[in-house]
Amino acid sequence: MSQLSEAIRQQAALWAVKMAERSLTEDEERAMTAWREEDPQHVDALMKAQQLWLMLGALPASTPADAVPEEQSPVVVPLPVKTAAERRRWPYWATAAAILLALPTLFLLPDASLRWQADYYTATGEIRQVTLPDGSRADLDSHSAIALDFNGEERRVRLLSGNVWFTVAPLSKRETRPFRVEANGGVTQALGTQFSVDLNDDGADVAVHEHSVRVSYKGQSLELAEQQAAHYADNQLTRRSVSPAQFAWRRGWLIIDNQPVSEAVAQINRYLRQTVIVANPTLRKRIVSGTFALNHPENAIATLRQTLGAEQVSLPGMTLLY
Repeated sequence: MSQLSEAIRQQAALWAVKMAERSLTEDEERAMTAWREEDPQHVDALMKAQQLWLMLGALPASTPADAVPEEQSPVVVPLPVKTAAERRRWPYWATAAAILLALPTLFLLPDASLRWQADYYTATGEIRQVTLPDGSRADLDSHSAIALDFNGEERRVRLLSGNVWFTVAPLSKRETRPFRVEANGGVTQALGTQFSVDLNDDGADVAVHEHSVRVSYKGQSLELAEQQAAHYADNQLTRRSVSPAQFAWRRGWLIIDNQPVSEAVAQINRYLRQTVIVANPTLRKRIVSGTFALNHPENAIATLRQTLGAEQVSLPGMTLLY
């Protein structure tokens, strides 16, 4: 099964925390059942969220203390004791669910596993250029990873994480193999030299700087010329204009251009060692813009917090905005 999307993980975490905290109302029970039955991934996501919540020691006291082996128990983040009235308010269970999502969970590949799969990898805050066996170059953005599958038929690169800019060694009498980049169910074939592929939760964004590429996804295909882009996800492939934001990271800048806070924070998190979580769903939907230097990504969060008028809680390894 493919990696669970952020939306599915968020909803599963919220249901897991609600069910652990109190009995569901009849309306909530119906809503939860309907959500589970929408997609087998929802059932799997909820089960994993409940397993992790159990590991955190946050289920009711009737849960046996020895249910989880000691060597698997993560650090427990203590939550404040709430009265019954306080527990009915949004912040408690929503913030708890945010903590659940922020921890290294069963949904995501651990960093060590990603390194094991990758031929080339960048750590948080690192931007690196590598030369591939055919002479092509790959510029890896922060926390990006690629795996190579070069053979006699093709030069295939699998994008495992992050955002990569490719400068492709062109076809010639000596090099006749097509250059292809596979990412989240789509394939981008180089018909020229320079383009980028940016992985996201459900698909990817492709942007062409020079010459052209062909993007194939779920039986659909688009040919992109210079300064054209495409986005694919949810069984749809759409053509877009190139945004300066797509290439800004190569010059040391992060451009947020009329994006939801959830997307902006996901981009900023690539460059932060301490994960930032926006626990309030209303804040996550707010639209924001800004330009920030990548050598000081913490300034982006400070500006975002001020713009949103959000409160901040700092925990080991994470910062919550709500």
